[in-house]
Amino acid sequence: MELPNGHYRQQVVDVLRDLVRIDTTNPPGNETACARYLADLLLPAGIDVRVVESAPGRGNLVARLRGSGEARPIMLMGHTDVVAANPEEWLHPPFAAEIHDGYLWGRGATDMKQMIAACSVLMLALAASGLPLKRDVLLVASADEEHGGRMGMGWLARNMPELLEAECAINEGGGGATAVGGHLFYTCQTAEKGLCRIVVTARSEGRHASQPRRDIATLKLARSLSRLGDGYLLPRAIPTMREALRTIASAQSSYAAQRVSAILEQGRVDEAMVAAGLDAEGVRRMRPLFYDTAAVTGLMAGDPESINVIPASALAYIDGRILPGQTRQGFIDLVQSHLGNDVQVEVFRDQFSAGLESPSDEPVFRVIEEVVADRCDGAAVIPWQCAGSTDAKHLIPRGLPVFGFIPSRPLPPGMSEAGAHANNERIWLENVPFALETLYDIVARFCLRA
Repeated sequence: MELPNGHYRQQVVDVLRDLVRIDTTNPPGNETACARYLADLLLPAGIDVRVVESAPGRGNLVARLRGSGEARPIMLMGHTDVVAANPEEWLHPPFAAEIHDGYLWGRGATDMKQMIAACSVLMLALAASGLPLKRDVLLVASADEEHGGRMGMGWLARNMPELLEAECAINEGGGGATAVGGHLFYTCQTAEKGLCRIVVTARSEGRHASQPRRDIATLKLARSLSRLGDGYLLPRAIPTMREALRTIASAQSSYAAQRVSAILEQGRVDEAMVAAGLDAEGVRRMRPLFYDTAAVTGLMAGDPESINVIPASALAYIDGRILPGQTRQGFIDLVQSHLGNDVQVEVFRDQFSAGLESPSDEPVFRVIEEVVADRCDGAAVIPWQCAGSTDAKHLIPRGLPVFGFIPSRPLPPGMSEAGAHANNERIWLENVPFALETLYDIVARFCLRA
């Protein structure tokens, strides 16, 4: 399905620039400003809009383009808050949305105001198209995702769940293109890792530093942490990543796909990635998606003002990222088994959330496959897992399948984007209308089917 008017290609760029210029750094957020901008954009087109604040300034937009109601709605979701940006570390001002060298520069350009812009404009285009949509189209532009979504999607799910009733949702987290063995694949996120943040404590008798011992707390902690190695703890291929590797391998031959399946059954995930055709860089990037991981991100012991005192305790902080199916206690036990019994392992400030997975046999996934094949020279779609977490964690446990897909073409040679949370965050300008056109096609096809 093609856009009904070519002016939407320019409008989506203009909307993205307007959104980037609204500083929604979280904290404090100020997402209400974005929500009101979007409401003013959509309301004249006959789209129902609501701006709901979970707290002053923490606004969430819920917009609905009504169809016939023959089928359940599709939700387009994204967040309007962004992480901090220090202008002194940027080539161009982070909230000016300037265009240079074929890129649109600005905080939020890739995470994820480009998705909000594309979804807003596609709703305008659908409203003008006159297409007989069989389901409503929802847009939920929420606050606070960068800090867990408690003031945004999580708040809506707890307090106003009726606004989020849908058959499925399209979210951030996938849509990138990757080439393997001369074949192009677009990712569609159907899973995301959970997190289990841990504090590790070693204890021993403190005393004067003139009397060192092997069993002091700092050395106990250092020896234990060294047993984590590179932080990749337990390999496992969840269904999403099994299917991803099999699809990549099948582009080579059916034998390659069968071989990858056999290697995965033996738990040899690193070897399976190589057998699927990934090069060393591809293996490096994909490896976290097959392991529960533990990264030591902080150490604390003693006081520099009392450097002559052996401290009685030493602490390490570990950011754990866990595969779907792993539990809180299971991960604690796994980390403890690596560290040994000289230290105590506990969840840090109750920071645990389970990994999530949606089935890839949902109708919307098949529509995404169709559109990518039609619009991207026969490229294939592979289910994918995100190494981080998104607002999907508030919806999947409630039975709403969520698929991450912000379509973006491979960059031309010599070009490189700076993505989520990076200094000089920028998006290739051509990928902004590409995302709009591809998502419009997906949503239109899906909504014309019951």
